[in-house]
Amino acid sequence: MNKGSSFQQGLSFGLRLGVEMLVATMVGTLIGYGLDKFFGTEPWLLVLFLLLGGAAGCMNVYRAAMAAQQEEEECDPETNDNNDNDKTSNDHPQSDRKL
Repeated sequence: MNKGSSFQQGLSFGLRLGVEMLVATMVGTLIGYGLDKFFGTEPWLLVLFLLLGGAAGCMNVYRAAMAAQQEEEECDPETNDNNDNDKTSNDHPQSDRKL
C-alpha cells in the first residue's frame, strides 16, 4: 500500500472492506436460500446463513484491518525505536543483585 496518496489508499482500503463484508453476506444469504428451497424450511436456513455470512464478513474485515495495522507498524521507524528502548531498561536480571 505504498503507492498513491494516503487519501487514495484509505479510500481503496475502505472500499475493499465494504466489498468483503457485502460479498460474504450475500454468499451466506444465497446458500441459505438454496438450502431452504431444497429442504422446504422456508425462512430458517436463510436467516441462519445470513447471520453466518455477516459474521464471516466481520471476521474478514477484522483480519484485513489487523494485517494493515501490522504492516503500518512495520513501516513506521518511530514505533520500532520506542519498543527497543523498553527492552534495554531491564538488561540486568534481579537475581544477580546482591542484597
